[in-house]
Amino acid sequence: MKELAEREEYDIQKVLNEKSYFSTLPEHHRTAAVSLVAVFASAHNLEDVPDAVMNRDICKMALNATDADCTVLPLIPYPEIQKKGIEKFSENTPAFVLYSFVDIQDEKMAREAVKADAYCLQLVPDKLITVDLCKVVLQHPDADKIVVEFIRERFRNNPEIAKMAEEKIGSNLAQKDTYQLPKKKNLSI
Repeated sequence: MKELAEREEYDIQKVLNEKSYFSTLPEHHRTAAVSLVAVFASAHNLEDVPDAVMNRDICKMALNATDADCTVLPLIPYPEIQKKGIEKFSENTPAFVLYSFVDIQDEKMAREAVKADAYCLQLVPDKLITVDLCKVVLQHPDADKIVVEFIRERFRNNPEIAKMAEEKIGSNLAQKDTYQLPKKKNLSI
């Protein structure tokens, strides 16, 4: 037992001195304690944490590492911690980028995503796209004709959505934007 503790201490010291050391360790040496220190040293070590020792504390530590950025979000298997990561990185990363790194798993998260960026609607799983969510998107100041047309196609037979979409971009906008080839004059040789 003393051997294991000494080996763990050795590995912890090596990880602190050399961030890339963690990925070279055999999996059975990547204990919870070593993994916690490894992600503290570099958030990107989260990729090498074994599933058997992955836990919320390790994921939280990865978010607090000095080199943490939004690319660690897909490595975190806990939605509530992913949400904290989204909050943390939202100051300097566009919402669409943040939400593209995570799986939108519930209605609340879907609503937060589309409130932050109307284009996040395309990241929302089909089962979560509802009339209410589309109303939120249509109320977003940055919702443009592309987003509105996406909604129109999905809820073509819903009069309330059709009316909101018409108010947002106008009913004939799609026809106005259609490019028409110029008429050619008949030339004979």
